[in-house]
Amino acid sequence: MYLSRFLVGIFLLISWNYTTFAQDARILTLEESIEIARQTNLSIQSTQEKVEFAKAQANAARAPMLPNVSITSNYTYFKDLPKSVLEASGGGFGPIPTDGEMQPPTDMSSGGTDSSNVIELEFGAHHNFQGVLALRQPIFAWGRYYYGYQSAQLNLDAAKKELEAAYNQLTLDVSAAFHGVLVAQEFVRVAQQTVDLVEKQLAIARSLFDAGASTNFDVLRAKVRLANAKSQLIRAQNRVRVAKDAFKNVLNIDLAEDVEVKGVLEASIVELDIESLLQTAIEKRAEIHQFGFSEQATQKQIDVAKTGNRPDLSFFANYQVEDNERLTEMNRIWNLGFRLNFPIFDGFSTQAAVKQAKSALKQTQLGKHQLMDAIEFEVRSVYRSLIETQILIEVQKETVEQAQESVRIANLRFENGMITSVELTDAQLALARAEVNRLQSLHDYVVGVARLEKAIGQKLGN
Repeated sequence: MYLSRFLVGIFLLISWNYTTFAQDARILTLEESIEIARQTNLSIQSTQEKVEFAKAQANAARAPMLPNVSITSNYTYFKDLPKSVLEASGGGFGPIPTDGEMQPPTDMSSGGTDSSNVIELEFGAHHNFQGVLALRQPIFAWGRYYYGYQSAQLNLDAAKKELEAAYNQLTLDVSAAFHGVLVAQEFVRVAQQTVDLVEKQLAIARSLFDAGASTNFDVLRAKVRLANAKSQLIRAQNRVRVAKDAFKNVLNIDLAEDVEVKGVLEASIVELDIESLLQTAIEKRAEIHQFGFSEQATQKQIDVAKTGNRPDLSFFANYQVEDNERLTEMNRIWNLGFRLNFPIFDGFSTQAAVKQAKSALKQTQLGKHQLMDAIEFEVRSVYRSLIETQILIEVQKETVEQAQESVRIANLRFENGMITSVELTDAQLALARAEVNRLQSLHDYVVGVARLEKAIGQKLGN
C-alpha cells in the first residue's frame, strides 16, 4: 500500500512538473513580435500572394514576345476505307497493276454491269500517323506586346509597394498591441499599490480604534475603500488578459498560448518639424509610390489599347511528317512564311478600349490625389497629438512627484491623528489618478511615434 501511494505521488509530481513546464509563458520583445507577425499575419500573407500573382502576370505578358513552338501529333485508325468504282469505256482498258494501292476487280455481275470493264479502288490506309512541329514569332505589332509587358512589370512594382505598406501598417498594429499590454500591466501595478496603501490605512484605523483614538466609522470607510481598490485591481488584471488576446490576435498565434511581453514603457522625446515630416511622407510613403506605379501601368494600357486596329506582322514555320502502312517512306513537308494581319473594321472595339483605359487612368490619378490629402491630414493630426502628449508628460511627471510627496505626508499626519481618513483617501486617489494619467500619456506618446513613423514611411531620425 505504501509503495503504491509512493508511486502515485511520484507520478503526480512528474505530471505537475511537466504541466508547469509545458505552460511556461513565451516571452517576446517588440522586435521579436514584429518578426513573428510578418511570418504569421494573415493580411501579410494575402498581400504576399498578390505579389506572386503580379509576378505570374508579368511572366504571362512576356510570353507573346517570345517564339511559340508547339508539337502536335495524331494517330487515326480507319476500319473501313472509302472506295471508288471505275468503269472502262471501249476496249482500251488494259490490265490493272496491283502495287498494293489498288485491289483486283470484283464480281459485279449482280449489278448488271460487265465485270471486265469495272475496277474498284480503295483510298487511304487503315493506320495513319501525322506529326507537326510549328513555330510562330511576332515581328512587328506597334509595341502591343512590349507595352503590355511594361504594364505588367509596373503592376508588379505596385504590388511590392502595397506589401511594403502592409508591413508598415503591421508594425504599427504590433507596436500598439505590444504597448497596450505594457500599459495594462502598469495599471495593475498602480492598482496593487492603491490596494497596499488602503490596507495600510485600514490597519492604522483599526489600531486607532483599538486605542480609543477614533471611531468605528473610520474602520468601516477603510474597508469600503479597500473593497473598491480590490475591484479596480481585478478590472486592471482583466484588462491585461484582454490586451494579451488582442496582441496574440495581431500575431495570429493561438489565443490559448501564454505569452509575456518584455519591454519598458518609456518615451524618448524627439524634435519634430511638420514641414520636414510632410516632405518625408511624400518621398517615402509606400502608398504614394504604389499609386505612381499603377498610374504608369494604366498609361501603358492606353498604348496597348491604341494598337487594337493596327496591322501586325509575324513569322511562321511548319515541319510536318505523315506515315501509314501503304507508304514506302515517310512523307516530310515543311514550309515557312510571313503573316500580315490588317484589321479593317473591329466594331469600334479599339475606340472603346482606349476610352476604358483613359477612364481607369483618371480614376488612378484621382485616387492618388485623395491619398496625398489623406496622408497630409494624417501626418498633421499625429504631429499635433505628439506635441500635446509631450507637454502632458512633462506636466504629469511633476504631478506624480507632488502626489507621492502628498501621500507620504498624509500618511504621517494620519498616523498622528492630525487628519481624517477622508483626507488621506483624497491624497491616495490623487496619486493613483496622477500615475494612471502619466502612464496613459507615455503609452499615447510611444504609440503616437509609431503612428507618425507609419505616416511618413520611415523611422524617425533616419
